[in-house]
Amino acid sequence: MSEATSHRAGPAAVTPPLPSPALGRFVAVVTAVVGTSMFGWQTVLIDAALTRERAECVSGLRGFPPPIDVRAGTVNEESAAAVQRCLGTLHADVVRQMLVGLAVLAAVTAAIYLAAPWCERRLRDLRRLDRLPGTEALRADLAALVREAGVRRPPTFVVSRSARVSGNTFGTFGVRYVRLDLGLVHAHRTAPGVFRAVVLHELAHLRNADVDLTRLTIALAWAFPLGVLAPVAVNYAGAVAAAHLLGDAWRLAVFALVVQVSAWSVLRAREFAADARLSRVDAATARAMLAADRTRAGRWSRLAAVFRFQPLAGARADELARPARRVAARPVEALGAGLAAGIAAPPLLDLMSHLPRTLGGPDPLTGGAFLVGLLLGAPLALVTTGALWRSAWWARHGGGPASRGGLFGAALAAGLLVGRRLAWSAGYASDRPAWWVELTWAVLGIAGGVLLGRWVALGARAHLRRVAVGDATRTRLAWAGAAVATTVLTAAFVASFLVLNAWSGDSEVSMPRVLAAREGHPDQVTALTLLDTLGWYVRVLADQAPYLLALPLAAALYPVLANRPATRRAIRLGLVAGVVGAAALPAVVAGVAVAVRDPGLGPAALRGLVDGHTLLPVTLVEMTVAVAAVAGRRLSVWHALLAAGTAGLLLAPVLVAVTAALPCLGTAADLSCVRPPEQVLVVRAVSHALLVAPVFATLAAALGAAVTAALAMAALAMAARARHRRWLLAGAAVVVLLGASGAVGGVHRGSGRAAVTGQDGCLVGVWRLTAGRYHVPVAADSPLGTLAGLRQDASVDLASGPETGFASAYRVDGTATDLFDLTVAEGSLNGHTVRNVRRGTQTYRWTAGAGRYRQRDGVTAGDVNLLRVDGRELDISSVMADSEGSYRCAGDRLVIRLAADDGSWGEETFVRSRA
Repeated sequence: MSEATSHRAGPAAVTPPLPSPALGRFVAVVTAVVGTSMFGWQTVLIDAALTRERAECVSGLRGFPPPIDVRAGTVNEESAAAVQRCLGTLHADVVRQMLVGLAVLAAVTAAIYLAAPWCERRLRDLRRLDRLPGTEALRADLAALVREAGVRRPPTFVVSRSARVSGNTFGTFGVRYVRLDLGLVHAHRTAPGVFRAVVLHELAHLRNADVDLTRLTIALAWAFPLGVLAPVAVNYAGAVAAAHLLGDAWRLAVFALVVQVSAWSVLRAREFAADARLSRVDAATARAMLAADRTRAGRWSRLAAVFRFQPLAGARADELARPARRVAARPVEALGAGLAAGIAAPPLLDLMSHLPRTLGGPDPLTGGAFLVGLLLGAPLALVTTGALWRSAWWARHGGGPASRGGLFGAALAAGLLVGRRLAWSAGYASDRPAWWVELTWAVLGIAGGVLLGRWVALGARAHLRRVAVGDATRTRLAWAGAAVATTVLTAAFVASFLVLNAWSGDSEVSMPRVLAAREGHPDQVTALTLLDTLGWYVRVLADQAPYLLALPLAAALYPVLANRPATRRAIRLGLVAGVVGAAALPAVVAGVAVAVRDPGLGPAALRGLVDGHTLLPVTLVEMTVAVAAVAGRRLSVWHALLAAGTAGLLLAPVLVAVTAALPCLGTAADLSCVRPPEQVLVVRAVSHALLVAPVFATLAAALGAAVTAALAMAALAMAARARHRRWLLAGAAVVVLLGASGAVGGVHRGSGRAAVTGQDGCLVGVWRLTAGRYHVPVAADSPLGTLAGLRQDASVDLASGPETGFASAYRVDGTATDLFDLTVAEGSLNGHTVRNVRRGTQTYRWTAGAGRYRQRDGVTAGDVNLLRVDGRELDISSVMADSEGSYRCAGDRLVIRLAADDGSWGEETFVRSRA
């Protein structure tokens, strides 16, 4: 046996049975390159003449009404068809252009990957070791080292003519080569320890299975400038004006820098991972050899190391000398992954929105955003779980504090935000949100990233605490479960950010403006409007596709599985709160029923007035449970989610029962009034108790935990006596939260008062219709005239009474809501009975003074407006137009008369309701 193999290095190094850090970084690189290449080739293949023709066609449709009225929730079929005729094959063209970009990138990458081993063997004149005479002892020692390294399939050793004491591992699928430089072959006799350390390092690459990652990364590093940057740059130089060329050039340069730095980070990470497999003696030998390297390690050399395929010798020596650094999860890794995902997100969202089908249930924007979230969630989950689980494993194996994950998650979210701004499509966007809106979403996004990082770190510590250090199988299974759960949560996080950003575009039909109109100030978006937007988004998901909320909530409970005592405490807390809340909920609704009792109001109108009193207590109960879990029981935020969900399971059936009893409001206490609720109401009640309320309960628990932690740090620094610290924290938390709420509320009320002018306080309150008269001219060729068989123009007079009327609620902030409960106005036209049936709600702004009345900025919800002529039906639902007229208000009586330019008018008489 030779000296090289008889050199004993002690026990082998213990390494975490987790994926190499190079894997997550590699997937992040692929994400950035794919996203950039899709949009880049879209700009190369775009047909300028056809695009100009489409733009001219769309600009000629300015006389048409909007195809989609977001405020009213209606679609104009004629306008939509005209726009579709102008666009033609735009969607198919976009998909084709993006797929061509992916095909070119894949082809260039594959060519470089397959050709690289052949080029290296030819250019370096490599010779197979087994064909060289006199190398029997060397081959025997190498075979022994292969067995010691745990490599199942021996590689092919080749020798180069270089005098360096170095080596390299390369190859393609199924073929692996280890290059031994001539200097390393001589070290087999002169320095067996060095020979052993270098060869084991190269074999560690095979054990870590990072050879293909390395070669694919190098192929991508070359394919990106050759297959993407070069054609895009040529296209820009010939098609873009010189004044705009600089704005695109810096973006191309940033893309190239991000992709190259990310690719090189993969190659450096693989070197550190291979060094980690060396035993203590081999690591000391490698450290001494690296320390003897005379490569400069100054400031500029370290900066230049960013652009090297291999890390500096000094960096590798530091890593070997300080193994405690393995415990740290470096935020720069998360920042790079976030940048890559942010750059890829806009073009991927554009591609998904052009697919014929996305996900079942949600609208194309939401469905496409969640598909993008899944595509980006996988690489981000690999990076996040890989770094934080390795940190927790090293901390448990070697001691020291593990990463808490907050800073790592914040860096991930920050990278995502910056990367989205760097994306190509961001340079052409003309509807960017206002700066303070974007800043608010950015702060909330970083807070969400902190929460995600803390969740991953908590799950890693909790699960690894239950697994033996040497149990590789259970460790991998626990990490695999965490990776899947993190993918789901990250997908929801990325999709939510994309949807909220798309909703907040600075346009007349943006969602915040729509919700601001519903709040009574359509021209001013406030902080409360953004909170309303967030709540509306959760509510829309629960209505459209409940599984998009149920899956992230279920995934968020993954850390709970590792701590059974805390899980039992959380379930007990939720059961107690659920029983108490279920017993109190009917009493709350009964009290509301007494307060709004008025026999003149219809059941649906009453339901609309008190519906919030059935859903709001459920939210408050679950929020109280969640906050109590993190405050009194000292449970995690995710145990608080479990407690809130447990309470929701008990509250859901009671909420459905209360919904069934809502028609009894305003009637005598008789069980015959209880009717099975509509399916949509049952789904809404159950989804609110099991999905919507737990989301806000978790956010409230996280906010409470963050505020308490911040105040605890301040109290630890300032409090002199620890005995009174808890009361001090509680009081300070209450003061801070009340002060913040008062400040926001004051700002909102101030803006509301400034927008309201010309109010007559007599109108404020709830009114119910007692008599309504409506005069409508009918043209002979109109749809109604056709149904009635008119041969010449005529008019119809409709009337409604207290049994078929509706209710109106006028508020002091200048807004009003009409609550229609199958409202019917009936008349006769050409011998046919005509009924106008309406159901739903409409909210608008109103002004009244000096006998003049005006309503404007109407927003409808669930509005159904039908004309029935005998047995036939005509849908006349449309956008709520602004109108004005006269009014008389005296005591408990209100008369409003509205007139239109076409000769139609309506006069409605109301009486004040005690509701």
